[in-house]
Amino acid sequence: MIKRNIAFATLLLLLAAGACSKNEPVPAAGFAYSGDNGFKIPCTVHFANQSTLAYSFEWWFGADNSRATIDTAGSRLKDPVFHYTRPGKYSVTLRCYTESRREWAEVTRIISIADTVR
Repeated sequence: MIKRNIAFATLLLLLAAGACSKNEPVPAAGFAYSGDNGFKIPCTVHFANQSTLAYSFEWWFGADNSRATIDTAGSRLKDPVFHYTRPGKYSVTLRCYTESRREWAEVTRIISIADTVR
């Protein structure tokens, strides 16, 4: 019985040690972008993720000035594409995470989409 308790206690200690956070380095967030149609509406913008030490990503494209939902205003893709249909200045944010999601970094850049001259 004592050996079983010692084995159980050892197992609990090993599990607890494994549950401690990884000593992950903080990622660095960065991106470049290119747009078609001279950055005039309608404009499709291709985002090139340049983040380092990152495992997953969240993007917000500034289309609704909200971070309420990834499904309507963002993406979890590494290199997403977004289609702008209205002129304006858009605050585009990329947040990148480590594998455990305990460490993260964020960068925001302003993208200007002009009206189409008719």
